[in-house]
Amino acid sequence: METSGRNHGRPTDGELDAGEGKRHKLTTDRLSELPDLALVHILSLLYTEEAAKASVLSKRFNSLCNSVDSLNLTDEFSGKKGEIFIKFVDDALGFCRRKFIHKFSLEFDYEYTYKKAVDRWLEFVAQKQVKSLKLDFNHKRRCQMHLNWIADTTYVLSNILHENVNLEELVTCSCDFPIQTDISCRRLRFLSISQSRLDAELFSRILGGCSVLETLELRHCTGFDKLKINSSSLRVLRIVGEQLTSFWPIIGENSVLELSGPYLVSLEVSGTLYKTKFRLTDVGSLVSAVMTFTIKPPLGSGSKALQVAEEEIAREVLESLRCVKQVTIGGSIIKGLSKHEDYNLSSPLSKLRSLTLCIPITEWSQLRIATLLNSSPYLESLVIELSYCAAMCVVEHAKVTDDKYYWKSWSTISRCPLLHLKTVKLVGFQVSCQSMKPIFEFLEFLLRNSKALEEIVIHASRYVTRAALDAAMKLLDIPTASPDVIVQFEPPHLWIDPLCMYKELAPWFFT
Repeated sequence: METSGRNHGRPTDGELDAGEGKRHKLTTDRLSELPDLALVHILSLLYTEEAAKASVLSKRFNSLCNSVDSLNLTDEFSGKKGEIFIKFVDDALGFCRRKFIHKFSLEFDYEYTYKKAVDRWLEFVAQKQVKSLKLDFNHKRRCQMHLNWIADTTYVLSNILHENVNLEELVTCSCDFPIQTDISCRRLRFLSISQSRLDAELFSRILGGCSVLETLELRHCTGFDKLKINSSSLRVLRIVGEQLTSFWPIIGENSVLELSGPYLVSLEVSGTLYKTKFRLTDVGSLVSAVMTFTIKPPLGSGSKALQVAEEEIAREVLESLRCVKQVTIGGSIIKGLSKHEDYNLSSPLSKLRSLTLCIPITEWSQLRIATLLNSSPYLESLVIELSYCAAMCVVEHAKVTDDKYYWKSWSTISRCPLLHLKTVKLVGFQVSCQSMKPIFEFLEFLLRNSKALEEIVIHASRYVTRAALDAAMKLLDIPTASPDVIVQFEPPHLWIDPLCMYKELAPWFFT
């Protein structure tokens, strides 16, 4: 609303200066206009201290604070450390008047001297019949190579897991499970364990005490080499890395991680595993599998031993996944395929419908993708997720690229008609034209030969060079075997690297 010419001074109360000669009246309190459920939801997403401070934003926040059914306590943003944080949590729990709490989250750097305080807080959790519990006692030290071998940094869970009929979700970090106390969580459906030691016996006790558990996550844990899952309720298993127990881990020459689960529907194994072998058995119910882990060889072993191990792992894992519909591979599986000259599956991936390749750009030229496509006669969707290394690595990769290799592989692919391949997605399109050339050749082959192809989607993650963009645009002019295929870019407007023109004028400066 435009104001009169007589008042061009500072805005009066209830007005906001919106430019020269214009002022808008502020609404009284727009937060107060929201329904109670919306405000309570906003408060539940905040850390407890932030929720307390939010009362200055709305008059109704004060009255609604007691309606929030979650407590999120952390020392990361509060500025309170050590004993000051302990007192802060005690006070926050003392002010809580709710009879029941749905979610309780506690994040701070635990030390053994705080054990009694944590015991006291978990008694509060049991009294309030909490359903979702998160205990992160190592969130500041996570970047330190996941080392958790200092004795006073681990809290031992005890009574909270004994005859608990309320917990439905439990997330722990740097918490050990009790050896003597019985574990009984009859309603627990989701369990995530990070930075903990689990042997086969303890793992069996956990599964036995959580009879309706559906999803299990093991993040940077250690102590186990065989996981036998016979629970009919557990359908999702995620293993993310393995925890270091010392700065110089000693890995046996025959260190094996073996997984079996006849009822598992989804399985993910990623991160670094300090093993020499990986094996899957009895996973006939799997529908989705993510295998992007990288094995770490024993100290002193040569690259030849690692290469042999990766080749064996790639073959055995893919043989075990031949009846799975959705597969994602990367890490050691990709390396094993890349290094094996005459790789061939003994039986086809007959049920594979969706394949995702997580691969460094420098390894694409070595990947035996021809074999994978020939072994996947019913493949409908192919996703290529590219990752990159340093610029000089990409330059060296471009120099050693051999065009003959690709077209030799294409002759192999030509034996497979690709009758069902409909969608191809390329994620991570960037860097130079030369490094992308092998992939563009692959996409060109698909356009020329795949009769069922419907779309090729190219996702650009960063700036691209002019040469790379020009090479990608050439795909639009290629004659296609499918009359309905389209090639599209996301985002639709790509940005040219602002340094590109300078690289062309003075290439010596960037080498």
